[in-house]
Amino acid sequence: MSFVLKKPDIPNLSILLKEREVAEQYIEDLVLFLQAEGFWPWLLEYFAKVSTTDPYESYPDQGLVITDYDEHSEKLKTTELPPELFNLTVRAWLYYLDLFNHPERIEQLFLVDSGEFIPPAASDNQLLNSKTNEIVGINEFALRPTGADKDRTKRTERFKQGPFVKLGRQARNVFVGSANPDIWGSSAAIASMAMSHSLCGVPRDGFFSDPHRQSELAREAFAFLENSPALIGKSEETREKLLNMWRHNVMGVLEADGDKALDRAKILYETGVRTFRIYSPEPGLGPLETLQALRQLEEKQGWEPIEIFVGQVVDLDQALALEAAGADGIYLGIGGGGRCTTGVRSGVGINWPQLVWEMRGKLRIPIIVEGGGSDYVAQTLALGSTGIGVTRAVGGGTIESPGGYLYFEDEDDGKGPWKPYRGEASAGMKAMGDRIGPFGLIPYVEGEGTRAHLEHGRGNIPTILQKLNLLIGDCVMALVFQNVRDIAGLQKVGAESLRLSSGGEMMLRKPH
Repeated sequence: MSFVLKKPDIPNLSILLKEREVAEQYIEDLVLFLQAEGFWPWLLEYFAKVSTTDPYESYPDQGLVITDYDEHSEKLKTTELPPELFNLTVRAWLYYLDLFNHPERIEQLFLVDSGEFIPPAASDNQLLNSKTNEIVGINEFALRPTGADKDRTKRTERFKQGPFVKLGRQARNVFVGSANPDIWGSSAAIASMAMSHSLCGVPRDGFFSDPHRQSELAREAFAFLENSPALIGKSEETREKLLNMWRHNVMGVLEADGDKALDRAKILYETGVRTFRIYSPEPGLGPLETLQALRQLEEKQGWEPIEIFVGQVVDLDQALALEAAGADGIYLGIGGGGRCTTGVRSGVGINWPQLVWEMRGKLRIPIIVEGGGSDYVAQTLALGSTGIGVTRAVGGGTIESPGGYLYFEDEDDGKGPWKPYRGEASAGMKAMGDRIGPFGLIPYVEGEGTRAHLEHGRGNIPTILQKLNLLIGDCVMALVFQNVRDIAGLQKVGAESLRLSSGGEMMLRKPH
């Protein structure tokens, strides 16, 4: 697809954010341009292909899949997003895509990219230092507002700055797409996150346990990036740099299992993947040994430099060993997903807040946390995390997630259309990966399946980008109420203002 570089002039960032009529007219003009240039038909053709319940018809995407191990009704049927809502959603997607890649924000992205990662220093907050041997949930923390002695921080200025962080070897958004295929088993979902400057896993669970299908999904995501309307109208130098950064946000997930991981990595590398996540939910030497082997393979094969993130890390010594072996960042979080029951079945607490605090001043690489961080963005960043894993918070029930504009619906449910949402180790997910034991039984089920309902109206539009924008807004608000300019400032000032909350305070903090 080739474009004539005559995209409508984009308004300045403040106008695009605040002046509704100007912003909507810009998007209508953009749609007309994209229809003439071929992007619109291409997008419609893509959604027509992936909006199916057949996971092979939608190949390499997952499609809208229900298994015999999922809870479902005999009256289950499929329904398509109404055309008017689909058109509105795609327009919103275009709006946020241009907003996230606005020239004023891209200038800040490149500025952060040219700098170094600044790890959060150790803190003198004695209240938290005394709690390192306890398991305190992230919901039990709160921040005191600070900065009344200086000019206030403006929301638009903070949004203009991303807020971007050096997460690994390049500048990125704080929020990171997880490895759950129910959300990320779609090239549109992965590409949307990548174009928003977020790392996003190309999953290896479910149907994507087949490395060839996983690599084909990555290839489709790369094709989506190359067709992006956000590249239109930018200089050749900016287009090339943006596309390169987006491609490095597409992260191939590997098992922490020696030869299997290396074989998968070779296939993914040939597809163009240059960023990897070594993933093991259990403690053990596998993550470290796989990291060492992958670095040796990189050198032996003469590969271009690759980024490697490793998890799940369970203690400081493991983190330091991974750093010394060449990890670009680590993941924390036992039972990381919202549908995960690993912590329940194993009796293990979700102790990543204590681990993050313990690693301050000792670890020199970024920490990404999974398991509740997206619900408590300010507290998670103030503790010392640089990245926050997201799944349902951005992807649930959206048109980019598997199934496209196709949804399930129960005739007598009353809650409206929905898409499945399963824990990574749920029975349904294991069934998709053909991990079924004798008599049809599935061992070690450590996750649940549920429904992510279609949300629209009252400020909700079913696109990943709108949900991601809400979370970015949480980052902005955290900066505003600590009166700091960037995430490094939040990690420094916020660490001192962190407090433990009472039950009464937590109740009042909720909308009421």
